[in-house]
Amino acid sequence: MTQRQLFVVVADLDAENAVRNLLCERQRSLGISVDFNPDRPPHGDLLRYSGRDSGCYKDAVDVLRAPQQTHRHALLIFDRHGCGSDKRCREEIEAEVEHRLYENGWAKDSACVIVIDPELEAWVWASSPHVSGVLGWHESGDALRAFLNERGLWDKASPKPLHPKEAMQQALREKNKPFGAPLFSELAKKVSFGGCEDPAFRKLWNQLKHWFPTRSVR
Repeated sequence: MTQRQLFVVVADLDAENAVRNLLCERQRSLGISVDFNPDRPPHGDLLRYSGRDSGCYKDAVDVLRAPQQTHRHALLIFDRHGCGSDKRCREEIEAEVEHRLYENGWAKDSACVIVIDPELEAWVWASSPHVSGVLGWHESGDALRAFLNERGLWDKASPKPLHPKEAMQQALREKNKPFGAPLFSELAKKVSFGGCEDPAFRKLWNQLKHWFPTRSVR
């Protein structure tokens, strides 16, 4: 049986929408080329695991056992916040889960764990003009940053809010814009990746370029 290229497990609908858009609509911008079907298994390559973040952490081996036979590469993506091992840094959690996957059949460098610190909303705060617009702040990114700074949610010396989810919710509430999964889909479609310095996102991007390189980078 011919193996498919990539299987991805995510912890919630927000991450599912982000991954769908990244791997289906933004491959050229990412500089990758991969045959990816965003439908659920057995015919697709994307699974939103019902166990959420803690389940992705605890059940990683079982969740990715079947794809060992059907896929050459696997990504497991979940938040540090809520995974049940919150007091450890993301690098330690990633290394532990990857070690478990390798011990249980995945070849080294064939499976990769991405732990978002503290949660997916950290990826929202890229230095892109699209971010403020998607969040309803069409005035400017400076206005959004000043608003959050006044409320103690964004220190002037920090590249992004300390509590990214709370900051996002406050920004949306001020503009009477609903918080929900479609926002992550819209952000994934529009935001430039070059401005995102989040370590987990950079690891994801670098891993995808390593596995599925293409010269068409924009």
